[in-house]
Amino acid sequence: MRVGLTYTQMKLGWGHKRLDELKREVDEFRKDAHIIRTKDDIEQSRYRVYIEQKITPDPIGMLVGEFAYALRSGLDHLAWQLALLKTAKPGRQTAFPIDSECPPLTNRAYQEKIADIPGPALAIIESLQPYKNWPAFKDHPLWQLNKLCNIDKHRVVAISHIGFEIFIAEGISAAWRRDTNEAMEISIPLAEKSKFHIEIRCPGIVFGDPIETTDAPSDFEISLEGLDRIYHFIRNDTVPRFEDFFANS
Repeated sequence: MRVGLTYTQMKLGWGHKRLDELKREVDEFRKDAHIIRTKDDIEQSRYRVYIEQKITPDPIGMLVGEFAYALRSGLDHLAWQLALLKTAKPGRQTAFPIDSECPPLTNRAYQEKIADIPGPALAIIESLQPYKNWPAFKDHPLWQLNKLCNIDKHRVVAISHIGFEIFIAEGISAAWRRDTNEAMEISIPLAEKSKFHIEIRCPGIVFGDPIETTDAPSDFEISLEGLDRIYHFIRNDTVPRFEDFFANS
């Protein structure tokens, strides 16, 4: 069925709707993202504060995956429509390729995806590949989109961690921090308990590869603003390059 960019635009619109919902969910979670418990440790003469992250609401994890799928699917719909300009029966493997390494002619999977796409359109697709941005291919919006999809589809929900900023009032002589799997512990001399004041801010949620412990490295992280950048790159910079191919359809 030849529909030009109609289905692609539908997918992008659906992805944008999921992104708006995700922003609302994150804003609501940030208002009350942690639990604080305190304890007077008489034996050690310490006042202990335990900061626990609340469980991330399910919709946040689901929405980031749905956002990524919608955009990724929209690109594959685009590839299919481009192939229909060349043949009435595109190959089943037809898809929009996203590669971080320059695909050699012997890369069978890559060749199957693009086999039925007209040459002029294929030239545009190849100009958009993350490997063109080597060695900083991980900064490319298409690579980031593909990574999000693969994390969510094959492994885990693509939430890396929750960002917290902790501010302790001045005048405390010895504040210590200890991280566990359950909480972050801040302790101060018990005698200074009356002077203790803590402020906790939650700047937002970081998406990507989950981390297992506090301050552990992540192979891939992207902010909510980064998701916005992916969307605008595809909507405003990628898809418009193919409009002329469907001008008369």
